[in-house]
Amino acid sequence: MKLTNEQFTEAAFIFEKANGNPHSVYEKKIIAASELTKFKPTELEQIIVDGLNSGIYKNEDERVSGYWTLSKIGNRNLISDFKEWLRTELENENGIAFFQLLIALDRLEEPAFNEKRTGQGADETELNIRDAKQYLNK
Repeated sequence: MKLTNEQFTEAAFIFEKANGNPHSVYEKKIIAASELTKFKPTELEQIIVDGLNSGIYKNEDERVSGYWTLSKIGNRNLISDFKEWLRTELENENGIAFFQLLIALDRLEEPAFNEKRTGQGADETELNIRDAKQYLNK
């Protein structure tokens, strides 16, 4: 099953809800209207992981949405997947994608960014490349 960008947003809200995070009225409406609520959060997570691993998301924007959505789960079991995707996106020079993966790892309290770094931005390409390489070489 291939999710659309809108479905990735729905899935992110579903994951946040499952983690007990409060939502706005708008976000609650999105969740209520979503067809994805027929899946348990763990099933939805697996659908996204399987889709990313199978290569059905050819467009970098789609993969970024998938990584962002998975970062909302807080599942440390995804660290190995995030690392593998980080390696691939870095090799392919997909700057936005590997930045999103650094963010996802950081949310899991992984030391993805250099500890002396004071900010994090997608436009800080050289620093993101440095940090990704350092993280992967640990």
